[in-house]
Amino acid sequence: MINLWYNSDEVTGFHPVVESAINNAIINCGYDSVMELVHHPAIPNSTIIPDFAIKLKSSNRYIFVIEVKKTARDVTSQRFQNQSRSYVSDFSPYWEPNYPKYFCLTNIEELILFADRQGPISTCILKGNPKSHTRFNPQNRDATQTSIEFQSTIEQILPIIYNRIQPDWENNWQPIIDTFVQNYQSVSNSLALSKDLADEISLYEFFRLLAFAYLKDYYNQTNNPNQSFFRTFPLDNDNLQTFITKLTNNYNRVLQLDFNQVFSNHPNSTDRIFPENFSSSIIQYFKNTIHALNSYSSQAVSDNPLPEYIFNLLTSKVYDKNTLHKKGKIMSDTELSILLATVTIINENSTVIDPCSGDGALLDAAYDYLNILSLSNTVTKSHNQLLNQVNGIEIDPFLAQLATFRLVSKNLSGVNNSTNANIITGNAFTNPNIAGYDVLLMNPPFLRNDNPDAPITIADKALMNNAITTNGQTNFVTLASQPNLYFYFVNYSWHYLNSQGKAGLILMAKFLNNEEGEHLKQFILDKVESVILYPRNYFEDFKVTTVITVLSKQPSNQIKFLRIIDSDLLSRPNDIKAILTSTNNTVVNANYTLKVTDRNIDPSANWKMFFNDPTDKFQTLDSLSFLEPLDTFFVNKRRGGAENSGGSAIIFPDFNQSPYSGIINSNKGYGIKNSRSARRLILEQTNLEEEPAIHFPAQYDDSTPNGLTANHQADSSLNSIFSTNNTANSAKWKQIVNAAFRNKVSFDILIPRAERTKHTCYYNPFSTPVVLSTNFFYLSGFQNGNSDTLISSESQIKFITAFLNSCFGQIQFEIHSNNQEGLRKLEGFHINELKVPDLRQLTKVEIDSVVTAFENFNNLNVSVSGDEGLTTPRRLLDEEVSKIIFSKNNLGFNSSTEMTTFFELFLADLVEDRRL
Repeated sequence: MINLWYNSDEVTGFHPVVESAINNAIINCGYDSVMELVHHPAIPNSTIIPDFAIKLKSSNRYIFVIEVKKTARDVTSQRFQNQSRSYVSDFSPYWEPNYPKYFCLTNIEELILFADRQGPISTCILKGNPKSHTRFNPQNRDATQTSIEFQSTIEQILPIIYNRIQPDWENNWQPIIDTFVQNYQSVSNSLALSKDLADEISLYEFFRLLAFAYLKDYYNQTNNPNQSFFRTFPLDNDNLQTFITKLTNNYNRVLQLDFNQVFSNHPNSTDRIFPENFSSSIIQYFKNTIHALNSYSSQAVSDNPLPEYIFNLLTSKVYDKNTLHKKGKIMSDTELSILLATVTIINENSTVIDPCSGDGALLDAAYDYLNILSLSNTVTKSHNQLLNQVNGIEIDPFLAQLATFRLVSKNLSGVNNSTNANIITGNAFTNPNIAGYDVLLMNPPFLRNDNPDAPITIADKALMNNAITTNGQTNFVTLASQPNLYFYFVNYSWHYLNSQGKAGLILMAKFLNNEEGEHLKQFILDKVESVILYPRNYFEDFKVTTVITVLSKQPSNQIKFLRIIDSDLLSRPNDIKAILTSTNNTVVNANYTLKVTDRNIDPSANWKMFFNDPTDKFQTLDSLSFLEPLDTFFVNKRRGGAENSGGSAIIFPDFNQSPYSGIINSNKGYGIKNSRSARRLILEQTNLEEEPAIHFPAQYDDSTPNGLTANHQADSSLNSIFSTNNTANSAKWKQIVNAAFRNKVSFDILIPRAERTKHTCYYNPFSTPVVLSTNFFYLSGFQNGNSDTLISSESQIKFITAFLNSCFGQIQFEIHSNNQEGLRKLEGFHINELKVPDLRQLTKVEIDSVVTAFENFNNLNVSVSGDEGLTTPRRLLDEEVSKIIFSKNNLGFNSSTEMTTFFELFLADLVEDRRL
């Protein structure tokens, strides 16, 4: 007996069964002298390795690739389908000429056969797919019969491949989808409604037609008793009233079988198209679509009846992902949904709710996982039993329609008049009386408070805040100045769970380290069990970086921060669950890092650090007594403020324009206004001359008519400026003059307040006063330096500037400053957190080595952002700084080079996290 189950190891469990079956098939087909199966064949110059490939013995070139997964759901995943396709692409130079590029994806129970060609992966599927085999026996895990049938399928495929038979691609669904899109858009464009509403109600109607045709043909072809609920569409020559009557009767008949949210009339009785507003101007678009369905649907269903296939074809056409993202809607990726269900669902009897269910991806994954858990416990549940365990709420009727169809079609042969998909069409915040669920799964909408494409209205906020408090929740949202829409959903949805419940949430990773996230972290601090971070490029459809956050009504004393490094781990959700449930200590390896903390962590702290630095290397570095705060070495640590009271255009004018062109030289001079300007790190005179400013000769003089002191009234241009502005608003003008005068300063080091794309701190070798804008902090009044007379103050100041420009300096900026939508922003208290090496503990050689490296870096005249990693042009500067730190404390590293490498890569992660 072949023993196999869905949690069996893929390589040690599934691969031997697949390998044996394919080898037997090769022998039975008489091909053992001409072809051979290779397990994990290496692709030259590639880092990826397929599971199996078949090659010709005569040429050692490949003709077929086989990729193995563990569940039937994995086989229908477009991610894994594209993964299989990528192996074929990488094998191209080693493919046997004139052989079509056939490949398959299988879990032994199911197999889908492809042949590569131009276009998306859906266009590569061949007719007659999927190839279905007996399911693994849930009682004793027997997969013997499944393997026999799988081998038989391979025996049918091998002659097609070896004889170079041209692929017979499935081509009948595409004209249906194309016609669907063309006609729904035409109807939408003809409606005198907002685009969003017109699209919604048009999609709803045309999906009713598509779903009806699919179900009718599926039930007819499978000779299912449910075929009796379906009749033919209205005829092309039917008049308007006859058409309405026939189509209404069709829908009503199907509603006896359920599919309520699919075939019921759209809930907007005022604006919906059918039947109230159906007209002679619209009927032809319906007839066009029905004509395409009558022409292609039967053969399309025969070629490929997989609901997932049709669903992917349709949604890829009707959804513009960029538009959805602007409205905060990001549909859940299949693999992410599986992972969320796996780490959150408690047992096979769990009841699940998703209060913003979208197209049903999370509920789909929950259905499958509940089914596997039941089968694993030798319990076979009916389709209706599983549907009764999953529940959703969705405000968009079309998405609710899709979600219903998606769930009901999980087992179409199990549909009867007792079938019920529990998807409520409506606003979750007005459906509060639903509670007592075991599991909450949610991918809430991500929408900024000030989003121009879909603003959160005052009425929306009032409704949501009221719903939160009415349901007994502590409202943390009101504490945030700019709460994202998903904050409201997290706050509100907690009431859905029973006293033992768990929540699995997909949240924006920004909440871990931005200012607004502090309030959310405070809310979940006594609830969170684990946070899972995955490679940011794995879910390509997500325009934002997300994390899975698992909350519990009965949390343990620990919080686990799991960072998945090897994306292949994401295809093994049970392994991830095992890591979270069986490990209580911090782990760092090549596949993942796990940071385990107690519950006494600071909600105002940067929780990203638990992923980026699980062994606390930075914390150890930051706590070294060898490092000193900046105010140890500088008397003044202040922010510029020349335009604090306004008047920027006056303080930093165009001196070529009147009246500023006439200002005498003694009343104008150096200025620095814009932090984004490109400057040398060691400032040159030209840098100080780029943004010249008025150098007000004195503070506002109350004794003169215009505020300009008497001994400067001779400067006619300045006099005119004073008179004009003083007449307009003397109090305001006084504030402007005094602020600009106070901020004419000499400084040693200049630090930009906000940076997005670069990191810079400037050393100033000039003592001439400069008018500084609020865009900068400055350090002046050097003190407490090294007492060695051979080390100049200039070298020591330059050393501090060098350190702040190194990766070790920038890391502090990234960690201690605010992250505002990707902008790194410093406040005065952040400057207080910055530390530099104690100059008094350094030798002249150490200081000179770093200064030389800094001067060489300055001469390159390049900027760095920190995301360069090991290719950074400041590598030599980083290494010189690292040598000094390593000599004081090796932090557990074997060499200063190893230390440099770690912190440069650590910094790259911090910068990328800030921007996403």
